[in-house]
Amino acid sequence: MRRCIMLQAVWLIVLTAMTSAEAQEPGVRERARQYEPLIAASAVRHGVDPRLLWTIAYLESRFRPAAISYKDGKPCAYGMMQFVPATAARYGLVNPHDPGQAIDAAARYVRDLTRRFNGDTRLVLAAYNSGEGTVEAYLMGRKLVLPTGKIINGAGLKTDGVPPYRETQGYVSGGTAIYHNISAIGIFSEKQKAPAPATAQLTSPPGNAVPEEAERSLYMTPMTVSTKLTAEPKELPITPPISARAEQTRSIYIP
Repeated sequence: MRRCIMLQAVWLIVLTAMTSAEAQEPGVRERARQYEPLIAASAVRHGVDPRLLWTIAYLESRFRPAAISYKDGKPCAYGMMQFVPATAARYGLVNPHDPGQAIDAAARYVRDLTRRFNGDTRLVLAAYNSGEGTVEAYLMGRKLVLPTGKIINGAGLKTDGVPPYRETQGYVSGGTAIYHNISAIGIFSEKQKAPAPATAQLTSPPGNAVPEEAERSLYMTPMTVSTKLTAEPKELPITPPISARAEQTRSIYIP
C-alpha cells in the first residue's frame, strides 16, 4: 500500500510537470509509448541514457515526427528530435522525420555531448538547445565567432556553462525535472538504462541574462520548441501561419 501511495505521488509530480503541455496537447504520453522501444534500442546501441533521449524528444516536439520549426518565417529544425541541417549532416541523418533515423542520430549526438561535457546532464541539455560551441564559450568565459561572423558571448561572460538565455535556462531546468521524474516512475527497465550521467545542482539564471535571440547559436543545434504549438491542419500549407512574435523568434508548425 505504501509503495502504491508513493507511486501515485510520483505520478502527480510528473503530471504536474507536464500539465501545461498536456492541456494543449492531450495524448503526449500515448505518443511517447510508440517510440519508447526505439529510444531504448538506440540508447543501448550507443551507450546513452534512454531517459535523457526521452526528455529531449519531449522537450523538442512532444514526440511528433512531423514537427517543423520556423525562425523568422523560415524552417530551421525538423522532426521529432528537431535537427537543423548542419547537425543532421554531421550524423548522416537523411530524413529527420523518420523516427528511427532521428532517434538514432540523436542518440549518437547525445553520446558525443555526454563525453564532451563529462556526463553533466545539464550541459548536455544546454548544448542540445543552444549548441555545444555556445556552452563552451560560456563555460570558459571566452568569445566565440561563428562561420557566419556572428559573435557569441562577446563580453566574455563566464557561467556554469548554461548560457544566460531565458529559453535555454528554462530548457535545462524543465528538462532536469522531467528527467528525474521519469526516472522515478521507471519508464525504462534497469537493463535499458545506461549509467546515469552526473547531474550538477541547478543555479539561477544570471542577473544579466540576455534575450536568447540576441546571441543564439544556430549552427549546430535547434532551439527548443514552444509549448504553444499550432493546430494540426489536414494539409501542409505553402506558407504556414506564423504569429507576429513568431516572426521575431522561433515558432513550431506541426502538420
